[in-house]
Amino acid sequence: LLGIEDESLRCVAECYLADDEFMERFAQAPAGIKHHHAYQGGLLEHTVHLMELAAVVGPLYPDVHQELLLLGAFLHDLGKVDELGADRQLHYTDAGQLLGHVVLGASLLDQKIAAAEEMLDDPFPVELALRLKHMVLSHQGEYEYGSPKLPMTMEAVALHMLDNLDAKLNGWGQLISEDVNIDSNWTPYFPNLGRKLFKPSMANASAATAPKPGRAEVAAAADDEVASSAAASNGPN
Repeated sequence: LLGIEDESLRCVAECYLADDEFMERFAQAPAGIKHHHAYQGGLLEHTVHLMELAAVVGPLYPDVHQELLLLGAFLHDLGKVDELGADRQLHYTDAGQLLGHVVLGASLLDQKIAAAEEMLDDPFPVELALRLKHMVLSHQGEYEYGSPKLPMTMEAVALHMLDNLDAKLNGWGQLISEDVNIDSNWTPYFPNLGRKLFKPSMANASAATAPKPGRAEVAAAADDEVASSAAASNGPN
């Protein structure tokens, strides 16, 4: 983030990174209650994954503003620092219940943009601020998922897709790892997903533990095959 060349965007990043109290809470926060990265430190893990994905995918598309996407990946879920609590057990805070992480994140971004303007001693570029806030407001992707706006910029679409990818893979991985049934290659049916999930480790384990024929069995099978072929060739024409 500190390598961002655009001075305005870099100043916003610096305003977050310089807030020691916030960054400490960020490092400990979960990213969810049950769906994905639902454990202490999950938000940091999810954010780092998303930034790494953005660094790989962004350069493939020249129309995507690389630094805007990278910063958006860092910012998109920071409202969860105030939305979720992890003392004793994972839970929603009052602010989380009443406002949600999208609103909390957008409000925090407004504060950091104001702080960046003081650092720059200059107004923050209006269009850049709008595009950055739009990414935070639209990253859920759909109205029914709590997004007040649908993604309408290249960076916002990319952010939503990458966010969904990391959340899905982490969440599904948790469901697979938590399934204690060792007698099946499949999890139970999940109504919210509309499907079962395949457990490749179980399939590999089943293949590895299946009894393999010894040399005697292989030789006997070969002899049987030879005898069958001979009988067929000596039969009536």
